[in-house]
Amino acid sequence: MKREEIRDSIGYNIHVTSHLLQNVYNEKLGEFGLTHAQARVIYLLAVHGQQSQSDLQKKLYIQASSMNGIIESMLKYDRIAKKPSPTDKRTKMITLTGTGHELYEKIIDIISVIEDQVTNGLTKDEVESLVPVLRTMQENLRPTDDKKVKK
Repeated sequence: MKREEIRDSIGYNIHVTSHLLQNVYNEKLGEFGLTHAQARVIYLLAVHGQQSQSDLQKKLYIQASSMNGIIESMLKYDRIAKKPSPTDKRTKMITLTGTGHELYEKIIDIISVIEDQVTNGLTKDEVESLVPVLRTMQENLRPTDDKKVKK
């Protein structure tokens, strides 16, 4: 691929879009003292309920040290609670607090606003065809271990 063609590549354009989208999320979430990663934790806990810290880490595709920082920050502001698992005391279970549940509702509103912004100028058909294509690309890039678990 020639240098001048990089701007026309799928990977480049997805990366730029992702970067811009992350910036918009961080700006809007920052109004509530949240980062994008913290919002994702709140979303996962609200939708799927209590989970182990290691399960959250896997779902977020981040390192343990990054997960620890996110958890500690969220604990500090009473957005989550952490307790030992009833079956394995070494495993830490994470759950939302009342504050976390309140933030979840705000996060859903923010997602709706950003979805409207990012899809502005696209037809309904374009949006509906784009999502499956992006999911296929995500699946193509997932670590091999994740593919085995998903099937």
